[in-house]
Amino acid sequence: MKIGVIGPIWLNIPPNGYGGTEEVVYNLVNGLADKGHDVTLFGPKTSKVKGKLFPTVDLPLREQSVEWTNVNYNLNHYLDAFSRATEFDILHMHVNKSQDYFTLPLSLYFKTPVLFTLHFKLPTKDYYKDRYLVLNRFRALPFTSISDSQREDLKLNYVATVYNSLQSEKFKFGKNSEDYFVWLGKIKRVKGTKEAILAAKAANAKLLVLGPVDRGVPEVVEYYEKEIKPLIDGKQIIEVGEVSSEKRNEILGKAKAMLNPISWEEPFGLVMAESQAVGTPVISFKRGAAPELIIDGKTGFLVETVDEMVEKMKIVGNLKREDCRKNIEENFSVQKMIEGYEKAYAKTIENWDNYVGEEKKIL
Repeated sequence: MKIGVIGPIWLNIPPNGYGGTEEVVYNLVNGLADKGHDVTLFGPKTSKVKGKLFPTVDLPLREQSVEWTNVNYNLNHYLDAFSRATEFDILHMHVNKSQDYFTLPLSLYFKTPVLFTLHFKLPTKDYYKDRYLVLNRFRALPFTSISDSQREDLKLNYVATVYNSLQSEKFKFGKNSEDYFVWLGKIKRVKGTKEAILAAKAANAKLLVLGPVDRGVPEVVEYYEKEIKPLIDGKQIIEVGEVSSEKRNEILGKAKAMLNPISWEEPFGLVMAESQAVGTPVISFKRGAAPELIIDGKTGFLVETVDEMVEKMKIVGNLKREDCRKNIEENFSVQKMIEGYEKAYAKTIENWDNYVGEEKKIL
């Protein structure tokens, strides 16, 4: 099958550090190539994949200090891909930001089928209403969700749920833990950085805070400067910042557990999978896709409050780290993801004319 994968252009593929969607796209392109598919990635020139690469920007936009709201680089990126649509059996568009919505109407002008994967919490009538209006308008086009919980906010034409994946062999299994916990992710209010710190303080436990501060987003900087930085003492609460994938996995693999007190309906949460891949249990708030990634009482714990998190921190050492690794190998492998997308591609190709016909009725 000839497949064109339209990835994001903000970070490198694979990412040099943090970058969940970029890691998934990297695994997808390589996995498809390994299966014998003729696959082309549309992305930054610096990307390193097994398939073919069609560069649409010389450097990832973040490295060029381009604002997140920029439209023109992205529009040029989409046009490069769609102008070559006839070269492929299917285009696979990874929708990561609102700028990517331009590809929805664009797809209607081409005979080549397009599958859309959504990598964010879906909008509602009360949450990003403008984005909800656009997505809902194109609801007959084929979409894949990255968790079943993601579907709750917006009823689209979901052809499959395909979980994100990890290359387990890249994650060294940590058989034994040391006396510290980890919080991992982009430092943001909804990701629970502060709550993780408060839980560690209440449990009198050491916490390493891993992840970047997006200096280009004022509200993130304000949150960090006013609510996070004052709690970091360098002894009990230690800010590690953004590190390489190898260093991150090393630190994560020796932790007692990863704390994940999210305050939003996260559609997947790759850090929860990464943690389990190295054998480290996850203690997470029971929101979003967390119940789909964590086997409660076996590979971690699902809790409702910081107080409950503190209590589980006391007993998390009783869990078998081997069970965490097994959960990822059996349910979130690259092979499982590739098989899921192959089925979604086949369904999209077979029904593309019907999807377009239904969509034009809505328009």
